[in-house]
Amino acid sequence: MLSYLFSLGFSLAIAEVPINSATPEQLASIDGIDMDTASKIIAFRQQRGQIANLESLRAINLSEVTLDRIRKNVVVDYRFSNDPVTGGKKYSSVKEVLAEFRNEPDVRQVQSMAMLYSKTNPELVEGWLQSVKRAYALPKLNLQYEKQLDSSTRFDYVPTESGTSFEEDYAQVADDDKVVVKLEWRLDKLVMSSEQIRVINESQKTVKLREKLLDEVTRLYFDRRRLQVEGLLQPATSIQDRIEHELRLQEMTANLDALTGGQFSVAIQ
Repeated sequence: MLSYLFSLGFSLAIAEVPINSATPEQLASIDGIDMDTASKIIAFRQQRGQIANLESLRAINLSEVTLDRIRKNVVVDYRFSNDPVTGGKKYSSVKEVLAEFRNEPDVRQVQSMAMLYSKTNPELVEGWLQSVKRAYALPKLNLQYEKQLDSSTRFDYVPTESGTSFEEDYAQVADDDKVVVKLEWRLDKLVMSSEQIRVINESQKTVKLREKLLDEVTRLYFDRRRLQVEGLLQPATSIQDRIEHELRLQEMTANLDALTGGQFSVAIQ
């Protein structure tokens, strides 16, 4: 009897809450999760149909402490829409299948996230070139201050009983201030300058980096989408295969997060 109670207590201690089928009370039973937070998660789940990745909960502004507690106590119970075991939805066209992912960002949006995060977007590179050109469109300003002091000294010889002496008379005849302003345009630099050549070289390196980045993002995006479609049309029947499918999906999501600074998980529906 004691061993039975111990086993029962242990299994309750390690039980994980399934995010896509949990009630608000189940979520609120997690230490640190109140009913208000649980209600937000349920509303978020209803809005998106299901939660495919726990990191997407960042979209409802949960703190890192709360997210960490969710990671430790919640499991993603991925639901297959076309699961023959549960009696799922039937698809008659490609459009219907792909419509299941209409709430997720398209590939161009994910590419933009990656370029913004890596600072390789074309607008940034073009901004570098324009900044260099604008710099030489402005004149070079030289400011010079001059002060001119003119003075004169007069000596007067005066005869005295003991001989001849002289007196010195000092006078300042001018005290002029002068400010000289010079504006210099280097029109040749507007055509081509060393700075422009340097920026062009750097931009070429950035373009190559962007091409590699977009190739990787595109490949990961469509590999993940193929895996999602496979889960809809040919769902795994064993728990082991389902776990493997979910882990692969989470791995691809994590890779896209790494390339987008975590923005992909925030955006996925």
